[in-house]
Amino acid sequence: MQPDHDHELSDPTPHRRPSAGSAPARRASSLALVASTALLMAASCDGLRVPSLPARSSETITLDTQPTHPVAAKAAQREKRTPRADAALEAQRFDEIRRGLRRLVVAEETYYAETGAYTDDLARLRFKPESGGEVRFLWNTRGGWAASGTHPGVAGKDCVIFVGRERTPPSTKRDRRTSREGIPVCDAPPSVRSAPTAPAPVQVATREPAAPTPAEAPAPARNDTTSALDGVEPTVQMRVDLRNLVRSQEAYFGTQGVYARRMEPFALQYLWHRGVRITILSADDAAWAARATHASRPGKSCVVWHGPVLQRPATEAQKLVPDTPGTPVCDE
Repeated sequence: MQPDHDHELSDPTPHRRPSAGSAPARRASSLALVASTALLMAASCDGLRVPSLPARSSETITLDTQPTHPVAAKAAQREKRTPRADAALEAQRFDEIRRGLRRLVVAEETYYAETGAYTDDLARLRFKPESGGEVRFLWNTRGGWAASGTHPGVAGKDCVIFVGRERTPPSTKRDRRTSREGIPVCDAPPSVRSAPTAPAPVQVATREPAAPTPAEAPAPARNDTTSALDGVEPTVQMRVDLRNLVRSQEAYFGTQGVYARRMEPFALQYLWHRGVRITILSADDAAWAARATHASRPGKSCVVWHGPVLQRPATEAQKLVPDTPGTPVCDE
């Protein structure tokens, strides 16, 4: 019978009791150390999170490629502080000046209808400028006037207006702008100038632009082209035109020796009020009479006469007859 060589090959060393410093003990100690180290590292990294990628959307992603340039930065700061607000404030002040000049036209026309002359005395006109504004007459004659409106918050600029054709229309201080009779005109308010900037940011993705907010929407164009004379009360308009007819007849008589029987010779002398119609009832080399009507006041009229007329005219509705030559009277 052969000896058991397999046993000898598989375990050639003699069996001994493992001591404290043996290999199995060292392996167990190493595993425990690795496990504790892993636990400590897990505890210390527990608060760390890997940032997630942003969700994809249809909104615009803008890459800011604007360089930080000191000149552009200062200009941007100035743009934030002043231009848009200043332009809006000046436009508001110009609106106040224009309103004041329009009221001045009404006051002067009313005074002229009563007295047959214009005045530069604001107290007589019972007129006060808009809050903070100032009105100064540029010229004032029997047949017309011109005035300038200013505001201390709009330095070096003004608005002007005039009535009558005896002198050259006035112009504004800075831009030398002029207008037609009875229409206020002003120096242009400042435009909002943008500060120098870098090229626009790169648009990576786009979407439909949103509608502009009320603050971003462009301001509507200002419509201030109607004559302030059109806003005068119709009865005052008729009285003013008859007063102008008195002066026109005097001038015509001085050159022709008779009074005009038609209105055509006076077409270029005055800007007659819109809606007013004047009819010369009678005229010769010694006297004349006339009537004025207004499209907005059917059945009512104003009348005037001058010289020894055969019959003094009467108004249509109330049959009023003027007592004084050259002084119109009107139906109420």
